[in-house]
Amino acid sequence: MYVRKKLDASCRDLLKALMFCLKPDKSREGLSEELCQIWSNRGDALPAVSVRTALDAWLSTLTLPKGSEVVMSGINIPDMVYILEHHGLKTVPLDLDLETLEIESGALENAITPKTRIVLVAHLFGARTSMNPILKITSKYPNILVAEDCAQAFSGMDGYFGDDRSDISLFSFGAIKTATALGGAMFRIRNPEQRQALSKRLAEHPKQRRAYFAKKIIKYTLLKTLTLRPVYDLFIRVCQLAGKDFDEIIISSVRGFDSKNLINLIRQQPCTPQLSLLKRRLIQYSSDKLDQRRQAGSYMNGALPRRLRSVGFLNRHHTWWLFAVSVINGKALVEELREAGFDATISSTQLCAMPSERGAIPVCEQFMEGVVYLPVYDGVPEKDLNRMAAILHEHPALFYPEVDPEPALASMPSGK
Repeated sequence: MYVRKKLDASCRDLLKALMFCLKPDKSREGLSEELCQIWSNRGDALPAVSVRTALDAWLSTLTLPKGSEVVMSGINIPDMVYILEHHGLKTVPLDLDLETLEIESGALENAITPKTRIVLVAHLFGARTSMNPILKITSKYPNILVAEDCAQAFSGMDGYFGDDRSDISLFSFGAIKTATALGGAMFRIRNPEQRQALSKRLAEHPKQRRAYFAKKIIKYTLLKTLTLRPVYDLFIRVCQLAGKDFDEIIISSVRGFDSKNLINLIRQQPCTPQLSLLKRRLIQYSSDKLDQRRQAGSYMNGALPRRLRSVGFLNRHHTWWLFAVSVINGKALVEELREAGFDATISSTQLCAMPSERGAIPVCEQFMEGVVYLPVYDGVPEKDLNRMAAILHEHPALFYPEVDPEPALASMPSGK
């Protein structure tokens, strides 16, 4: 069975992480400064425990009027909405072009009201949204801040670090992310006064316990072992014999924060071993596997008709962090793929269509209703990608109608 997703860290990375936990603390300030210099040579970077942490702290320093509106991408995780609402803000989600994952500029213009204070753009599934049309519109409104949620869009140290014109850009290195450090985030914040206030706010949080981080390393070392194909097959059989839902076990084991106590959990500072691991990953991360994942995603899309291609297949800056398709009967497709040796899932992440008080976002809602995540990544041979594609051909797409001619695909989209 091909696992749904591989942990993007080596055994050596995990061993080194444990060693960091056993060593005496280095200077937190020194480590943080090194990370900031690695991430940006403009002096505008800061580290945090998570993207959620950075967003919460940023909003705390802004003290926007209650009822202010945040216009945002129509697909995200519920925690982001929870944090925004915790600060008294109202969300206004916008539909997306599923072929490019872009927000339509006309929809953005229509969504802006006198109450709009933030435009939050999510770069989804490993693709990068063009910020030019968004920033062209927001430049007409001096009181509107632009935030980039790049949690899914890290594309290597020679890749994208956020648009220089955005007010804040947030990148995650959580457990299932590209170049994972089993947690941690890096972000750039352009306004020096905001950056100083945000740094002070983050420094007020309690420090994460290194024992907690050590347990996390051990857990993900076990999960990495579990992703070996023979071990994974055995795990599934044991779950079936025990009457357990292996899908739910996997999802619950990789979930980052308990939503019932979210605000308290995210208000922490990373421990020094966490910072040390994040520094190691950023310095040593090789984009070779990322390039192979791009090639796998491009090849798989080429084997599929337009109606069944991955969301964002026309986006030229796509790394296929997730390869997501949408069909009428997702459960039936998942069952058939698993029988063929592919651990597809309909619940790999918490991503969903955002609730809206202003009206429906039908494109996002319909796509997410039938979403299926496929195991498309480096290491899956072309013959097996072809087998997977052949199974998909038998399943009607939920969203796209049949269109002729098919749009041409780039040979390999660039992540830079």
